[in-house]
Amino acid sequence: MSSLNLYLAELLAWLGNLPPWVQQDVIEELRGHLEDRAFNLQLRGISKEASMSEAIERFGEAKEIGAALRDVHGQSSWAETLAGMVPFLVFGLGMIIYEILPRRLVVGPLALWCYVALYVIGVIGLGIGWVKGFPRWSYPYAGLVLFIGGWWGDRDNLSGWFFIRPASTILFWVMVGIVLLATRSLRPLGQFFKRIWRDWTLLSFVLYSLMPLVLLNVAFDFVTGNYPLPYPVVSSFVLAGIALAYLRSSRMAQRAFALLAGMTLCWAIATVEVAIYLYRASKLPGYWAGDIRDMLSYWGVLMALILAPVLLGLFRRSVKSIGAA
Repeated sequence: MSSLNLYLAELLAWLGNLPPWVQQDVIEELRGHLEDRAFNLQLRGISKEASMSEAIERFGEAKEIGAALRDVHGQSSWAETLAGMVPFLVFGLGMIIYEILPRRLVVGPLALWCYVALYVIGVIGLGIGWVKGFPRWSYPYAGLVLFIGGWWGDRDNLSGWFFIRPASTILFWVMVGIVLLATRSLRPLGQFFKRIWRDWTLLSFVLYSLMPLVLLNVAFDFVTGNYPLPYPVVSSFVLAGIALAYLRSSRMAQRAFALLAGMTLCWAIATVEVAIYLYRASKLPGYWAGDIRDMLSYWGVLMALILAPVLLGLFRRSVKSIGAA
C-alpha cells in the first residue's frame, strides 16, 4: 500500500463519528489536495515517492487533522444541540418575564433576580464550554452574556439595579478564575480562535447570538410601553430552531445558509411588529414607511456582518495555497 493510502486509511479511522458520505467526500478531497502538493514538489526535482512523503509530513499527523475535520464536518449530538439552543430560549423567557410581571415588579427585586439567574446560566455555559475547549455549542453563550450585560447597562438608573454591573463583572471573573484553576492552561482559550480559523461560520454564529440584543434595542424597544409579547417570543423560537439546524449540519455552506435564513426571518418578524405599531399610532401618520426602509437597511448591514467572516475563510484558503506551492 502506498504512503498516501496508508495515511488516508489512518485518517479515516479518526473520522469514525462522521456520516459515511461525509467521510468519503473528505477523503477524496484530501487525496486530491495531497496529490497536488506532491506534484508541486516533484516540479522542484523531488522524486515521486519522496514528494508524497514530504507532502504528508507537511500536512500534519492524522490524529490532529482528523480532530480538525470532525470540528468542521461533524454534527453536534442532540445534547450539545440542546445546550446550544438554551441562550436563544433564555431570550424568550426573559421577554415573557418582562411582559407578564406588573411594572412595579419588573423594576423590583423579583425581576432582578430572574435576570441574575439568566446571566448565571450564560456564565456557567461559557465556563463549561471553555473547560471543554469551546465545542461548537458553546459559542452562543458569549452572546448571551453580552446580551444580558448590555440590557442591564440601560437600567443602571433604576432603583435596585445599580449594583448589577459590578456584580456581573465580579461573577464573570470568578468564572474565569475557576476555569483557569481547572484547566491550568490557556490552551482551551486558544481553541476558541483555532476553531474559528478552521470553520469561519463559528464567528458568524457568535455574531448571530447577538441577535436578541439587536432585536431588543433596534426593533422591540422602539415600541413604547410593554413589549408586544408574541413578537420576541416567536423570534426566540426561530433563533433557537436555526441554532438547532446550524448545530446539526455537517457542511459549512449549510450552516451559513441557516444563519442567514434565521436572521432574515427574525428581522422580518421585527419589521412587521414595527410597521403595525407605527401604522396604528395616531400621532405618527405616514411615518411608518420611512422606518420600514430603515429596517430594511439595517437588515442589509446585518447580512453583511453575518457574511463578513467568510473573508477569514478565503484568507485561510489563500494561506494554505501558498503553503502548498
